[in-house]
Amino acid sequence: MMAAPVVMALILVAMHSHLGWHVVRRGVIFVDIALAQVAAFGVAVSLLLGGEIGTDGTYAVALGATFLGAGLISLTRTHEERIPQEAYIGIIYAVASAAMILVLTQVPHGGEEIRHLLVGAILWVTWPIVLKTGLLYGVLGVLLWVWRKPLHRISEDHEGARRAGLRVRLWDLVFYAILGTVVTSSVQVAGVLLVFALLVVPTVMGVRLFRDDRRQFLYTLGVGVLAVVAGAGASYVFDWPTGAAIVCVFGAFLVLQVAGERLLRK
Repeated sequence: MMAAPVVMALILVAMHSHLGWHVVRRGVIFVDIALAQVAAFGVAVSLLLGGEIGTDGTYAVALGATFLGAGLISLTRTHEERIPQEAYIGIIYAVASAAMILVLTQVPHGGEEIRHLLVGAILWVTWPIVLKTGLLYGVLGVLLWVWRKPLHRISEDHEGARRAGLRVRLWDLVFYAILGTVVTSSVQVAGVLLVFALLVVPTVMGVRLFRDDRRQFLYTLGVGVLAVVAGAGASYVFDWPTGAAIVCVFGAFLVLQVAGERLLRK
């Protein structure tokens, strides 16, 4: 029973660990949860129109909403940076959250749908969805590899990339579109909270320990796999929601690592 959910979570870990590196390097920590919330708003709109979670129609509406959010976020980065980009991202998140609640109040069982979009229903994922998600992430992974040089350059040094002649705003749109596609696929299965944890927590843990990018990625992948297995096991034993259990395990791992670092320094 737990095989498909665990494999699905491991696929999410592999993809989100790579994207999380870019998110942390760019300093837009909450862009993932903002895009996830925009995707959740798209799902809510589809439900209002008579759609169902997990269908192609709902996915298309959520993806369209996410692409709109990605376009808005790519336009909020300015050269002057008088207002931090995170401020605009926070506004987008707050507005999308409020809009989702307003829409779901008009949907039967809207309260249950809000809970589903927050913590997901990864426990009930099926093998066809696992295969479909794996193929989609494989294609996106190839695109990230092909475009790795400009994307890494911009994530490492935005101003340097702009001075070197790179079309930063266009590449930002490409990156946020890929991130939005991943998030749209993930949020209907894993929920907004787990998507955020998968993108940020393992990457933060890796960056704290290593300076080498390869070691960071391998460590984040290992931590992600361990947290997913531990969280899924705890949810099975204690009958907890799987997504919420995995998020709490991620938080516990981060606390333990920080405490261990301090003890070693002393």
